[in-house]
Amino acid sequence: MSNSEVQNNSQINLDTGCMERLADTFESSAKRWELVVYPSMVAFVVLAVYGFYLIYTLSRDVHNMTLTLTTLTISVDRNMNDMTNSIRTMDHTMVKLGNNIGNMDGNIQSMTQNIASMTQNTNAMATSTYYMQRNIRDVARPMNIMSRFMP
Repeated sequence: MSNSEVQNNSQINLDTGCMERLADTFESSAKRWELVVYPSMVAFVVLAVYGFYLIYTLSRDVHNMTLTLTTLTISVDRNMNDMTNSIRTMDHTMVKLGNNIGNMDGNIQSMTQNIASMTQNTNAMATSTYYMQRNIRDVARPMNIMSRFMP
């Protein structure tokens, strides 16, 4: 064998050995990556499904909240109209009450004047009664004297 044939033959053996080592290294590296990538992919799928579940429940809750707020808004609107009408009625009633209290004030002032007049008249009657009593006593003394003489 010639020198060039030995070199080519050793290069082929050398290249084949390098290629086998490269293939073994790549295969062991691929196994290591499989240990990392496959569990990562499973974790990603689990997290994606859980994320979808969270988003779905959140959107359902927001939908329910929207329906509740719509119902609440309708109820408040209806009750607000009723409350506005009740306040208007109460306002008219308060105005009438104020007018009636004004009339009562005038009547009470008139009653106060009448009671003052009655008080004066009662005092005058008491004075007249006092004088009548005194006059009757003055007349009764001479009558007592006369009644002794009469049978």
